[in-house]
Amino acid sequence: LDHQKSSKTMIMQSKRGLLHIWRSGGLGEQLSPERVLLSRPVLQAALGEHHGLLLTQGGLVYSFGELLWRDLSVPVSAPVLEVALQGKTVVRVAAGGFHCGALSEQGSVYMWGENTAGQCGQTEKVSEPCPVSVVDSEVVPPVTVRIIDLVCGREHSLALSAQNELWAWGSGCQLGLVTNTFPVWKPQKVEHLAGRHVIQVACGAYHSLALVRSLPPQNFNTQNPPEKKERGQSPHSSVTDRAEPSVVDDAHYCPLGVELSEVITGERYFIMRPCVFVPGSPRRRRPCACRRSSAGRTQAAAPEEAGDGLPSLDTEVWSWGRGSEGQLGHGDQLARLQPLCIKSLTGEEVIKVAAGSHHSLAVTAQCQVYSWGSNMCGQLGHVNSPVTVPKQAKVKKKKKTHKKNPKQAVLSGFFLFIHSSVYSGGQSCAVLADQNIMGFISAIHELASRERQFYCWLSSVKKLLLTPIRNRGNRTSLKTLREICARFDRRVNKYVHTVAEKIIRPPLFSSISYQSTSGDLDLVSLLYWPLQQLHQYSRVLLKLASCYDVLTVEYQSLHQGCSQYEALSLSLLRKKKDAETTFIFWKTHSGKTTEFLRLPQRRVMCESSNRSLTVQNAGRFSNHWFILFNDALVHTQFSTHHVYPLTCLWVKPVTENTTGKTSHLLFLSPQNKWLRSLNQAVDQILGGGGQGSSPGVTAMTRTASYKFTGEGRFKDAQYTGSWLAGRINGRGTMKWPDGRTYSGNFKNGLEDGYGECIMPNKLLNKPDSYLGQWRDGKIHGFGKYKYASGEVYEGCFCDGQRHGYGMLSSGKLARTSSSVFIGQWVHDRKTGYGVYDDITRGEKYMGLWLDDQRHGNAVVVTQYGVYYEGTFKDNKMSGPGLLVSDDDTAFHAEFSDDWTVNGKGVLTLANGDCLDGLFSGEWNTGLKVVGTYIKPVVDETENKDRNSLLGQYAVAAGQRWSCVFEECWSRLGCDAAGKGDRTVAWENIAVTITTARRHSPDLNRSQTKILESLEFIPHHGDPVTTSNYDNIRRYLTKACETPLHPLGWLVETLVTVYRMTYVGVGSNRRLLRQAVLEVQAYLTHFYSIIRFLFPGLPDDGETHLSISLILECVLKFAFSFSSSVVVVSCSSLLLPLLLPRLYPPLFTLYCLQEEQDEAQYWERILRLNKQPDQSLLSFLGVQEKFWPVWMSILGEKKQIVSSSKDACFVSAVETLQQISTTFTPSDKLLVIQKTFEELTQEVKPMLDGSFLWCMDDLFPLFLYVVVRARIRNLGAEVSLIEDLMDPNLEHGEMGLMFTTLKACYIQIQQESMT
Repeated sequence: LDHQKSSKTMIMQSKRGLLHIWRSGGLGEQLSPERVLLSRPVLQAALGEHHGLLLTQGGLVYSFGELLWRDLSVPVSAPVLEVALQGKTVVRVAAGGFHCGALSEQGSVYMWGENTAGQCGQTEKVSEPCPVSVVDSEVVPPVTVRIIDLVCGREHSLALSAQNELWAWGSGCQLGLVTNTFPVWKPQKVEHLAGRHVIQVACGAYHSLALVRSLPPQNFNTQNPPEKKERGQSPHSSVTDRAEPSVVDDAHYCPLGVELSEVITGERYFIMRPCVFVPGSPRRRRPCACRRSSAGRTQAAAPEEAGDGLPSLDTEVWSWGRGSEGQLGHGDQLARLQPLCIKSLTGEEVIKVAAGSHHSLAVTAQCQVYSWGSNMCGQLGHVNSPVTVPKQAKVKKKKKTHKKNPKQAVLSGFFLFIHSSVYSGGQSCAVLADQNIMGFISAIHELASRERQFYCWLSSVKKLLLTPIRNRGNRTSLKTLREICARFDRRVNKYVHTVAEKIIRPPLFSSISYQSTSGDLDLVSLLYWPLQQLHQYSRVLLKLASCYDVLTVEYQSLHQGCSQYEALSLSLLRKKKDAETTFIFWKTHSGKTTEFLRLPQRRVMCESSNRSLTVQNAGRFSNHWFILFNDALVHTQFSTHHVYPLTCLWVKPVTENTTGKTSHLLFLSPQNKWLRSLNQAVDQILGGGGQGSSPGVTAMTRTASYKFTGEGRFKDAQYTGSWLAGRINGRGTMKWPDGRTYSGNFKNGLEDGYGECIMPNKLLNKPDSYLGQWRDGKIHGFGKYKYASGEVYEGCFCDGQRHGYGMLSSGKLARTSSSVFIGQWVHDRKTGYGVYDDITRGEKYMGLWLDDQRHGNAVVVTQYGVYYEGTFKDNKMSGPGLLVSDDDTAFHAEFSDDWTVNGKGVLTLANGDCLDGLFSGEWNTGLKVVGTYIKPVVDETENKDRNSLLGQYAVAAGQRWSCVFEECWSRLGCDAAGKGDRTVAWENIAVTITTARRHSPDLNRSQTKILESLEFIPHHGDPVTTSNYDNIRRYLTKACETPLHPLGWLVETLVTVYRMTYVGVGSNRRLLRQAVLEVQAYLTHFYSIIRFLFPGLPDDGETHLSISLILECVLKFAFSFSSSVVVVSCSSLLLPLLLPRLYPPLFTLYCLQEEQDEAQYWERILRLNKQPDQSLLSFLGVQEKFWPVWMSILGEKKQIVSSSKDACFVSAVETLQQISTTFTPSDKLLVIQKTFEELTQEVKPMLDGSFLWCMDDLFPLFLYVVVRARIRNLGAEVSLIEDLMDPNLEHGEMGLMFTTLKACYIQIQQESMT
């Protein structure tokens, strides 16, 4: 079977592209066409004065005739191959008077032949094809122009670029260039047509023609102005883009306007595609505006779309050059140096132009031919000679005769062929033909012929009937008729565009008349007549299918197309019948009661007067009338009408379990005939076929708009969105008459899920807005609420009230009420722990709340450095408290109001002096005291004891921010900490991540990859080993990078509350201890959540064995430490995730705490670093055997002298300096360890291999490294490491190294300044 198909294809290819050539003769001379035998089908031919070119399949070019530039005479029966063009994939050839041109698939131009006038674009004789470079030098840098069309005259050549610009070279005024110097050797742009969209060009002997798109009319009242387009860009880019020159890559090409494109899908079949052909080059495929080429671009010849989006055929013909025979068409015989528009052809819808030696032709979309110029041989088709303006050539009708003309005997062999193109040039003529195999070609011809006839009829209807009606005044009596004509006209315009661009060529018949079946030409039959054309398509496709075997893919495809056209025809006939039924219905039921129901697009499906439908439990005297339209169900009771849009109507059969009541559900008995009709109507309006769905299964889920009219929350609201079984469900938008708007998710008829709501505030004339989670029609979950007053709340809600964790920002910095509260809410009130930053007063409160009042233990700091901790009651200080001023004055007393003392107290000054007694008054204005003044002997110890008292009245770190962790547990699906199903928790995480990814279109690629990886649930139930412990760490790292993950949200929120507490006014050094304890509390709570998700993790601080045998850990002074024991703790697992985000405020507190000691340390660092290396080594007590002798600078060794500075142990110094670039204690300890390793490596070459460190040798040397490292805030670094390092490392190698660094810091701080 495959062999038979292959043989059939080869036979069909061998019968296409057959070329016959003959010499033109007189009237009495016999015509003798000569067949040119080539191994490949001929795609295009071009004829010059005495020579010709042939383009064959595969892009090969052959020449024949008198090749004067080579002194050769080649017979047409044996054309020679142009070897120089092999491999260039030529897609078009052009022949001038005595020169030749070729265009490649890449848009390159090749010329050869006579070049005396520069028509080949070269400065010397051109006997072989040479490339001609078309370069646009107006742009910077100059670019090579891509050419899509090429034509040649006698002494000039023209090229059309992909930007629809015209380029010319050669000699004579026919170039259209602004120059007096000839010849023009290099291609130049025709500037007079710059900015215009040139569609096609043609060359006569000494004149040129161009088909140009008309400029759009300037309509300033247009509501939808056309989009701006780049210069030369086709306005049809909305349909397709520009075409590139292409060549037919197989034997399936169009014989008469319809090309056959081969599609390979395992089997071979053909798709009919109309296309445009240029006279003289029928074998070149010119992709049109509605078909994509191989590069995804389309031909520039597509007509322009009008402002209303409809296609247009507004074109102009421009001419220039010699006009001695009137060939320019301007009404005279004068020459034109520049292109000039032929006004008489404007508006005639010209789609193609052609030029002879001294005459010109134009073809319109209505298959009319206009000719002008020399008529010496009757080539214009009319008597007048010459004609200086375009005149239509008419074909005379003759009676049919069966008598055969003897002069036709010579061409009688052609009767079995279909002629696809005819050429002429000089004294030669040629024809390309295809043999009509099994009637295939004739069927395509029939299709093209009928399309041309049908287009001509449509064009006449539009011109003679539709346009005059549409141009009438807006009188009421003509309104409906004008609307009908306008719709019909739009469809005619689309069809005109399609046909004229693809298959219009001179018709076989000049005109055709269409009449109704009754013989009378009435308007109704006229408007319905195009429906009958569908049957013709079906018939022709069936004829084409008969050319193939029934089992072939081609037959199946054509037969399927035939069936589809038949189905379309039947569907349109049904619509016509529905329209006629509706017309009779309105005529029968005319009156004011039904007038408001009449809409042009509305059709009657059925009504209860002829198809019974009764209401269950209806009253005895009730009167119900039901009308089913194609868009609504109308229930009429007396004079009241209820209209139910079908888009929001669900029809279900009545069952025994049918309960509930809704205005969108209609229950019918299964036997009721209305049930099927309603389902059909609903299915059709929802985009289905309307062929009758099964009862009760018609689109339970749909998208529709509806206006609520009943009582309830949605009264008079307009909804647009998703529905499910008569209820709002899914995404949608609800708009109320008072201006409220909700856009988001619904469930079971209520707001549920993520959504945004805008609520107008009439008092403030500004709207409130909320964006976040909803449940059961109420705000519930996490969201952001912006009040009209300017306040912004971001946090958790419960049943429409603020409940749980939340942050409220009030006012702006310029207002008197500017403040921020972050903490716990209970039933819309501040209750629990929270931080209140009163920006106006410069105070920050960190403590407990009750019913929007400060109540309980708390800490208050001010912008003046005052620190207070104590108890509050009824929103004021009450009871014992501790107040510390910026100068370290401490006051421990009984407070009765804010900053007011009344009772016993102890005032301790910065120098240690104390005042003990009864105090009264306000701290800021003055205190009255009756007591005893005490001056202690030792103040240092007392000062330390005083600092140790800080925090005794503060809220315990473990009790802070419990609302944040409760919200995280809630997001995991747990009712309380650790109380929940672990599987459900992981499923909630996966669902949250998936939903967030789908509803976040602005995510970048890296964020999308992270979310996709987090959607997979990791193995969480297995015992933890070293390998899966690393997997847990990697998962936690990804989870904490996105706030869409519950753990990521937790980390982001903890960072927010921490910064809100300890940034700004909270940057008080006395808060350091509380800040450190708070970080440790974060780790404890966080680790409990991680252990819930990964139960295989041990308790905090437990040892996890990676192997069954624990190797003894030996501390070597060479610091080659290794251990097989892995200690899992919340610090080692979570501190790298949390601390880098908390580092800035925490380290700032450390710097403030160590400020005095840091000043002493830095003063000594600066003094010590003034000494040279050897002096400093000697001063620090480093033994001389450790002193480096050589240093390396850019790979070159240089000796260290006494004056050298910063030349010793450079690697170790640079390593230690990296401690300031790390965040976690573990990373800082690794820097210290690497510093010791670098120091050891630098010392080893100076000592023997058996050397071991002792602390007496190591400490002075490491002290030198610390001094030279010049680390700022080293005291803060040491304190941070000491407070937060893993306890398991304190007594190991890392602990010893850290102790050495701390000792160096203390040693430098206590170094004598003298």
